[in-house]
Amino acid sequence: MNSRFYWLGKSNGTRAYNMLNIAFAGLVIFILLYSLAFSGTSHPIPALLTDNTGITPPSKGLSQAFSLIVRGNISSALAANEHSIRIFIFFVLQLALRIALMLTIGFGLIRSSNKLTVLGITDIAISTILFAICFYPLIAYTISMLVI
Repeated sequence: MNSRFYWLGKSNGTRAYNMLNIAFAGLVIFILLYSLAFSGTSHPIPALLTDNTGITPPSKGLSQAFSLIVRGNISSALAANEHSIRIFIFFVLQLALRIALMLTIGFGLIRSSNKLTVLGITDIAISTILFAICFYPLIAYTISMLVI
């Protein structure tokens, strides 16, 4: 294939899967850059639930905590949001996974559609389990709010 997008993969399936990985990696990089761009309480995204209802959800302070984590201030990050480290780890692991998958596809290590299917299902399973573990406090809180 003489396409300049050869690194995306040879088949339509591998190209689509790699484009999805690129998009998700870009989103995670954006989150990390957002965390670097703002510090303290200068984040432009307000805590609407707390501002409008007075309820403090477990996600309150995540932006501030992420900013502290990327600057290496872990103890202050935990003070801003006790769940910040586990959620931050989810994003970092997802970025590493996306890069690994892009390289795997880019170097042609996945050539058959069967291997791509197995890789995709494995990726979905790992990402879902990781999401459930890392976001458990927020998921549990949301479910408890719906049950009331």
